[in-house]
Amino acid sequence: MKFVYPAFLWALFALAIPVIIHLFNFRKYKTLYFSSLKFIQHVDQQTRSTQKLKHLLVLIARLLALATLIIGFAQPYLPVKNNGTEGGKPVMAIYIDNSFSMTAKGTEGELLSEAREMARKLIKKAPVDTRILLNTNKMDGVEQRLLTKVAALQELDKITPTAIVRKLDDVINWQKAFIENEHASIQRLGTRQFIFLSDFQQQSAQFKSLKKDEKNYYYPIAVRPQKIANCFIDSVWFESPIRKINENNTLFVRVGNSGTEAIQNVELHCVIDRSKRDVFLDIPANGSVTTSINYSDVTSGFKKGKITLNDAQLFWDDDFYFSYAINPTTNVLIVNGENASPTVERVYKVEPFYNIQQLEQSACTLDAIKNADLIVLNGLNELPSGFSENLINFSKAGGTLAFFPGEKIKLTDWNACLQKLNLPTLNSLNSGGTKIKQLFYEDPFFKGMFEKEKAELNFPAVSNYYQVNSTGSSLKLIQLQNSSPLFLRSSGIQQSFLFTSCLTPSFGTFTNNALYPSMLLRIAEMSQRKAPNNLTIGKDASFPVFSTYNSSAPIHLLKDKIDLIPTIKDNGFNFDVSINRFQALELLDAGNYVIKNDKNLGYLSLNYDRSESKTLYLTESEIKTNIENQGITNCKISEITNGQSSTKIDLEKPVEYWKLFIVLALLFLIAELLLLKLWKN
Repeated sequence: MKFVYPAFLWALFALAIPVIIHLFNFRKYKTLYFSSLKFIQHVDQQTRSTQKLKHLLVLIARLLALATLIIGFAQPYLPVKNNGTEGGKPVMAIYIDNSFSMTAKGTEGELLSEAREMARKLIKKAPVDTRILLNTNKMDGVEQRLLTKVAALQELDKITPTAIVRKLDDVINWQKAFIENEHASIQRLGTRQFIFLSDFQQQSAQFKSLKKDEKNYYYPIAVRPQKIANCFIDSVWFESPIRKINENNTLFVRVGNSGTEAIQNVELHCVIDRSKRDVFLDIPANGSVTTSINYSDVTSGFKKGKITLNDAQLFWDDDFYFSYAINPTTNVLIVNGENASPTVERVYKVEPFYNIQQLEQSACTLDAIKNADLIVLNGLNELPSGFSENLINFSKAGGTLAFFPGEKIKLTDWNACLQKLNLPTLNSLNSGGTKIKQLFYEDPFFKGMFEKEKAELNFPAVSNYYQVNSTGSSLKLIQLQNSSPLFLRSSGIQQSFLFTSCLTPSFGTFTNNALYPSMLLRIAEMSQRKAPNNLTIGKDASFPVFSTYNSSAPIHLLKDKIDLIPTIKDNGFNFDVSINRFQALELLDAGNYVIKNDKNLGYLSLNYDRSESKTLYLTESEIKTNIENQGITNCKISEITNGQSSTKIDLEKPVEYWKLFIVLALLFLIAELLLLKLWKN
């Protein structure tokens, strides 16, 4: 037997007081004088032994009443069996899943509200000395503390939904690590009970990293929505990466339905700058549908958009924000070498949209490179290390490079640069004439360039070309008849193009074909530096701002009452706004943010993660199986389907005896009174 308040047992020394009074009778005797004894008819004689017995029984009753009362206030109990932890205060670790999926409607309100009320019941029923570890998906320093019952009940009302999603095994391991550290360094802790109130979505309810545990107690409590369904905007993207003024844009929107019933006439409302569109969709059960929205931008500048879906179940994934920029011009820098072709300049002069600057290789400075969107290397034979390094940094900053080699290139210089740009390295010059065999129409580079694919086009001939060692991860765009690539582009975020032949007439007639200007113009169209249309809250990311960084004016992210000064990374060409995962989850919400210092620098669009949008839950048996497979033996699963008020959760808890001792104290007091009243002298 153990005691909640063992300090009360010191009061047992007070039992010596009635014993002392009994042993040392301090009563004073008086002599009474009677004038005559004739009026005293009869006096019952009481023996001395009978009197001693009565006093002894009264003393025992008094001592027992006082002792049981003291023990009752010390609150005796028998600890939970099979725990293996000797001594210490019991711990109840309660995790309440407050992710957005817990905002679904249950029988008695939101699932999060039901979880809070169930936790309130469990805390109130816990023994008085129980220490409560109450945490949500935040799992920060504020939640990493042991609370009393009163403090824990107060913290319950502060729990609100958050965009943070945690895996259950991470939560359990975090709780256990903290409790073990607390037990080892600060205070001795006894029985540990782990209670998890969640909807147990499949993507987050994982237990793979849990270790075998036979001494602690686990209580998964699954709260279930009234209706398992959700309609959500899954993703948004443009058909083409190229956007110009007064040209048609096609925006695709994918909408999902995780319910078991098809949904008819779902309204999709789209606002882009000043354009508004409404679309009505029919979405199949457990499926998705993709719709397109066509519009055009009539002005240049920064654009922002929002798509809204009318849904009655979950709401955090019903809005999708995006943004982009329409540039008035594209800056093209042509760096001419020994074998430069004048046709490059002629092609770009056709379009006033392109702002052209021509420089000899020796006159190409870093400042000229910084101002460009596209750099065309026209007939260069050498790529010195310093110049090559500037080109690589330009590419990392989001610029586009187009390599058109000279007639006698220095392979070591070229290959050192190409390798760092994820382009294939070049080999010796092949002088065997051949023709173009194939265009890879499926690549986005050719999208919209031709009205339809034609296998029998009049392709030009190539007299000389450089052989390629290996295409690697680069993508072929044009292929020769001997399967050697003539034109390639790099894969990944950095965008570079490589033409494996020279543009001079001695290397072929490619510049005389209509394919040549179309290719150059498409390179320039795709060279517009583009930031991501949107970012996801909860993922570390960098958002490029294509402007020079002015450190004297701090950068702000502004939306309504939110004003955040983010971390800035300056790379010399432009700068990146760093979006830290935890900072965004704590301080930002979904929406379109203005990037501003002394002027507007663009929009940054943030959306909530869609990982919880598909409402797939683990069943009660699946939860039990997954936990027991990890070697956890003391596990009792409960499910709340009809509301928390009608659900009873029984936890393993200590057997308390304080009420019994209080009753015994009252019985002994009554026995004392009966002895004094009914036992006549």
